[in-house]
Amino acid sequence: MTRYLTKKRVILVGIVAVAIGLAAGALAYFTSNGSGTGTATVGSATAITLSSAPVGNLFPGGADVPVTVTINNPGSGAQFVNQVSGTVADNGGCLGSWFQVDTVTYGATLAPGASDTAATNVRMLDSGTNQDACQGLSMTINWTSN
Repeated sequence: MTRYLTKKRVILVGIVAVAIGLAAGALAYFTSNGSGTGTATVGSATAITLSSAPVGNLFPGGADVPVTVTINNPGSGAQFVNQVSGTVADNGGCLGSWFQVDTVTYGATLAPGASDTAATNVRMLDSGTNQDACQGLSMTINWTSN
């Protein structure tokens, strides 16, 4: 029996077995095109935060007082800030309309987590009436941007 199982015959039987296996595995097929869908979620803008240090020495009809506004982007995407404006809130009998804050055009994009500053002015207008109600008060400036 060993006479029939030589190395050459074992290799030949192996090659034939592989060829038969490949021939049996060869199947007919069609090619096809396909399509599908996926989703991507877009983030949302995060509100820019605006703040300023207290300013003082405002008098009816007095000079402009410089104020520095800090502009902060707490979001995870870059955000464009165009104009920064402020209004003064009423405080008791002291009217916010007696004050004027200059609008500043910032016109820049802030990177995520970045802060910057912008300079503007605030003044107390002469209302032509008694403005004693404002003496010694701290007035709140409400900042907005667009």
